Amino acid sequence: MSTHDERSDESLLATTAQGDLSSFHDFYLRYAGPVVAYAHRLCGDRSLAEDVAQEVFTAVWRKAGTYRPDRGAAAAWLYTLTRNKLVDLWRRSGRLGEAEELNDQHLPQTAGDPTDLRLTLRQALTHVSPDQREAIEMAYFQGLTYEETANRLALPLGTLKSRIRLGLKAMREMLEEEPIALSAGLAR
Repeated sequence: MSTHDERSDESLLATTAQGDLSSFHDFYLRYAGPVVAYAHRLCGDRSLAEDVAQEVFTAVWRKAGTYRPDRGAAAAWLYTLTRNKLVDLWRRSGRLGEAEELNDQHLPQTAGDPTDLRLTLRQALTHVSPDQREAIEMAYFQGLTYEETANRLALPLGTLKSRIRLGLKAMREMLEEEPIALSAGLAR
């Protein structure tokens, strides 16, 4: 019989989704440090990184049931959640323009996963049009808001959102056809 420490991330999230506080605690102990370190690397502010981590784990408690193992590793889901929470905080504070560019060089490596997330994203991006790829890269990897992206591309906001939505849909379809680890978090 395995101990809690030996349980997989997926198992911990599944039981957390059922309200098991012990599983949540084990998942938290496993990832609290790496999440703070990742957020700190992205924003350069230890205090903000700790605030982001608190929001991330609150979301994990509430949203553990939304994690889908067939879409990728739990760690990738968690790091995507972390990045999105940080961007949300920057947007709410009006500091997104001051933020360090969030590009694919900042994506953390996840131990034990055979496929690198950066390669997965690059492969998925090859399945979208150049216009869609440019919009997705600006909005997701450079951390721009949709409004900022639309302005830089000289597009109406609705057109930009449609372009991104269609591009993400194509990427998800490609990832579902060819299951590749770490594809979690492509939907926003």
